[in-house]
Amino acid sequence: MDRIALHLTIAACLVLAGCSALGPDHTRQERAVETLADARDAVNATDGYRFDGDLRVVATADGETERVEIGMNGTVDAAERRIHSTSVRDGETFESYVTNRTAYRECGGPMGMDMWGVENVTTDDWTTATPAARQLALLESGSIYYNGTRTLDGREAVLLVGRPTTEALTKYQERRDRSLLGGPSVENATVRVWLDPETSRPLRSAVRFEVSQGGNSASATVDMRFDDYDSDLSVDVPVIPDERTWGTGCPG
Repeated sequence: MDRIALHLTIAACLVLAGCSALGPDHTRQERAVETLADARDAVNATDGYRFDGDLRVVATADGETERVEIGMNGTVDAAERRIHSTSVRDGETFESYVTNRTAYRECGGPMGMDMWGVENVTTDDWTTATPAARQLALLESGSIYYNGTRTLDGREAVLLVGRPTTEALTKYQERRDRSLLGGPSVENATVRVWLDPETSRPLRSAVRFEVSQGGNSASATVDMRFDDYDSDLSVDVPVIPDERTWGTGCPG
């Protein structure tokens, strides 16, 4: 059962990585598209920011239900092309770093020991690998609506609401030779992004979707918050000895 929930957690995280091309017959309001473009430009222009969030997965299989909750936080130093993030699950803390085109992830579990998985950042534009840009990328496919202004934590914010295509969400891969979750059905996906009305920078995002495969099903929610834009932030990447790294990423 833990394996199912873990895969769904991986899926939810990978959903943050972006979307494929826009599918046919979707409503894309002109004002929403223009607002999204302004937000994308604002994120590309920032030197850095902080983020934090929560990932929750509820998976049901063989009549059993399991819940997974992961907290996350980190710093983006876009000027130096560095990211540091920390995730916490069941009291265990794991760190990860991105420096330019190389990502280091602290491996967990009995196989991980004190090792780090190393992978390449393959995107052409480094900025698109950052958390805020990933949220905006989800709005590049499917329907998108401009929902006016809302009050968010006592301040005014512009709300964009999108429904990415199922094809876009299921196209992600855990590895290049393996499709996401073996090709499940992703349904009822909704993405909400709240933007600062003056700077167009993302303040918060919420992703919701359901996954089903055979008799198994799950729902996943990812809530992210962004602040401290351009606050003279920096990320120090530790020296990780080669003998403590796996060049193929973490096992499992």
